[in-house]
Amino acid sequence: MRPRLLDLFCGAGGAAMGYHRAGFEVVGVDIRPQPRYPFEFVQADALQVLRFYVDDAQPWEGCAERFDAIHASPPCQAHTALSVMWNAREHPDLIALTRALLGQTGLPYVIENVEGAPLKDPVRICGASVGLGTRTHELRRHRFETNWPLMVPPCAHSGRPVLGVYGDHARDRRRARSVENGQFRAAEGLAMAREAFEMSWATWRDISQAIPPAYTELIGHQLAQHLRVAA
Repeated sequence: MRPRLLDLFCGAGGAAMGYHRAGFEVVGVDIRPQPRYPFEFVQADALQVLRFYVDDAQPWEGCAERFDAIHASPPCQAHTALSVMWNAREHPDLIALTRALLGQTGLPYVIENVEGAPLKDPVRICGASVGLGTRTHELRRHRFETNWPLMVPPCAHSGRPVLGVYGDHARDRRRARSVENGQFRAAEGLAMAREAFEMSWATWRDISQAIPPAYTELIGHQLAQHLRVAA
């Protein structure tokens, strides 16, 4: 029987696919519709669902059975470089509240967010060390917090240019970020991002906010082992 994992702020399911490959049954929760989410999905406020779970209430279908672990990817806009631009909007920082509620569940958890976010003792997983990238570019997305011991391989940057996947374009981060010097055409950029992330089903918006499945597959195998030892 597969262990069950609750995937909060799930987006299009990049993280979910990795946990599924590692042997988990996954249920996703997001406040926005996610028509391409590849597993069971509940449209709801992730923090409200977490509060219900802490209180052991049963107001939504996803709580019909208990979970063994929780992954949460709170919105990252408050911590990205884009947050300091002149036209940036103010975004809530939900990491501390999410962590507090996760701690009350007593379950093993994973929190993912961007560089600069206030994670506690985060580990870094290099895209190159888990085989991500394209023939010409490598990927470097890698920050996770857990309340259980997670071992990660060392970074394996190859020296190839880094593919920047954010905003509304793919970018070669060696170059100035302009149409002439660094941004790929939309179709080319989407194809490269899908290849680098191994998310062939996703749109550009999906990928720009996603976790590549290879990261959570690595995490998921260790999480499954942690659950077996703790049982």
